Amino acid sequence: RLIDELLYIHGHQVLVDGYFNGDPHPGNILLLNGDEKNTKISSWLFNLLSGGSGSSSPYRLGLIDYGQVKKITKSDRITMCKLVIAMAEENHDEVVRLMKETGYSSKNMDPDIMYKYCQVSFDEDNMKITNGMHIQEFMEYLDGADPVESLARDYIMISRVTVLLRGLAHALHQSRSVAKAWKPIAERVLREEGLTK
Repeated sequence: RLIDELLYIHGHQVLVDGYFNGDPHPGNILLLNGDEKNTKISSWLFNLLSGGSGSSSPYRLGLIDYGQVKKITKSDRITMCKLVIAMAEENHDEVVRLMKETGYSSKNMDPDIMYKYCQVSFDEDNMKITNGMHIQEFMEYLDGADPVESLARDYIMISRVTVLLRGLAHALHQSRSVAKAWKPIAERVLREEGLTK
């Protein structure tokens, strides 16, 4: 539930608000007792990390250190919404088209490398996707196969957010697809903008 809530909060910031914290590492996420007004770490977290169920303890999330807030344009939010949906639906051709729209370019513009780059940058990473490599090693492999020539700065920060949140999920043994978590938000944004039914 913690990971799902963090994904929802950050998905809303990126896709709806257009302002988001570009540095949601675990040190900037507090788990607070739900019935206390201070910043004491919850016993729920202790129970979770020590193998207990922790399901009965109420908690609140405390998000701190918004020193790396990023603003993205409405146009970029709309493109990101479309990209999230295409990734969640595993629509290879649409992901490649939208990656080009974001300003991504590489030496060979290899569509398979572009798709994998997008997957690992914005959606998920697991041993199947990365061919058993660590995410950093896999990114280096992709860059060696088809060197990246340009990336839009706004999308780099969104990628940073998804990588940091997925890292926390992995640490808690809870792998997630960011695209699948953000898809309902993306669909709602496009619907409210009159871009889908």
